[in-house]
Amino acid sequence: MLQRIKIFFLMVLCMTLSIPAFAAGSKIQLQWASAEDAVMYELEIAREPVDTNINAPVDKVVYTTTTIYTPGTELSADLIKNYNLNQLYFRVRPLDFNKAPVGKFSRPVCLKSGKLDTNKPAIIGDYKREPAPLYNVYSWIPVLNAASYRIEVTNHVPENPNGVVPSKYHVRTFDAPKGFDYYDWTPYLEAGTYYWRVLAIDENQQPIGVYSDAIAFKVKKNCKWAAFGDSITHGGGAISNPPSDRRYTYPYYLPFEVKNLGRSGDTAKMLNDRFDREVLPFSPKYLLILGGSNSIRGGTSAQEVIESLTEIKEKCLANGIRPIFLTVPPLNPERIQAVFNQPTAEAWREELAKVNDFIKTQPDFVDIYTVLADDRGLLPVKYSQDGLHPDISGKKEIGKAIKEYLKKHPMK
Repeated sequence: MLQRIKIFFLMVLCMTLSIPAFAAGSKIQLQWASAEDAVMYELEIAREPVDTNINAPVDKVVYTTTTIYTPGTELSADLIKNYNLNQLYFRVRPLDFNKAPVGKFSRPVCLKSGKLDTNKPAIIGDYKREPAPLYNVYSWIPVLNAASYRIEVTNHVPENPNGVVPSKYHVRTFDAPKGFDYYDWTPYLEAGTYYWRVLAIDENQQPIGVYSDAIAFKVKKNCKWAAFGDSITHGGGAISNPPSDRRYTYPYYLPFEVKNLGRSGDTAKMLNDRFDREVLPFSPKYLLILGGSNSIRGGTSAQEVIESLTEIKEKCLANGIRPIFLTVPPLNPERIQAVFNQPTAEAWREELAKVNDFIKTQPDFVDIYTVLADDRGLLPVKYSQDGLHPDISGKKEIGKAIKEYLKKHPMK
């Protein structure tokens, strides 16, 4: 009953505002809260607000789609050109990899709340949480009709906000393909405050609107705690959510500041190779180390992984860093194949077990394999949609295991 009363008042509020129909060539930008572990979203626009627990009458639905991978979208006015904004309501619900709902529809919202004909991209992600990761990832809501994007990083607030030309404080520029995120593969090794912004480009290489608002992020040195690893440390999960959503990084769930030194795609050897140039500059006192998943699934022997991890340990001790190893989490080859179309080495179980046996001989280790594995020794879908990267639910378990270890083994 309370929900129906809210919907009634919502209808009254919308109807009291006279919003004209769209002009030709118009668009509308919609945004909503990012749902936990959602791979994609179903968007529905209807001619009346509908309770979150029921399906909308078919004759009331104006537009629907199940292929939105960000917590927001831009729609052409042509889709709803026969209606006024105050006649329409939108709602969304999260979906999994198979497009099955993993939550209820959101409360219906009058379409007038969207941004009509906005000329700048909308940024998504948590960039205020400090310190910034070593390898930054930039993300935004896709701009309607964009063929590519231009990303600019500056070391000062741009003097020409929301323009189309580069700033005099330019540090880096990237051309990104059509999509909604971009991984910066150049590490931020110099302390300071940086800013980034994105500009949409059409198929004729012309700007669509102007640069987004500039978003600040801070790079710090001399971090007491740091986390070193591959994409499981770097972040991202539920297939389509990039590391810019910090909820998909396990350091997010720790009660102290952690410098994220993760890099997606790293093998154990790659971690060892970049240790000196990318860990030592930050002078961590404690280093959480999680690596080996990409090596094992790719067919690298456990012995080779152990050798790399041993060298990382020796480098830590030689530089006054206390290494804290995390066991390698389980895999789910069937899901990895379904999502990435990539095979997993046949002997992954045996090799992974050997690596974890080695890790358990170390003075400091946190066993995350045990808390993530199901009764078959696989990474279950409830923790990982893609069978490799723990999602928010899985990252929470990793954070919990680390906190429990530190309670029993306090670091001085």
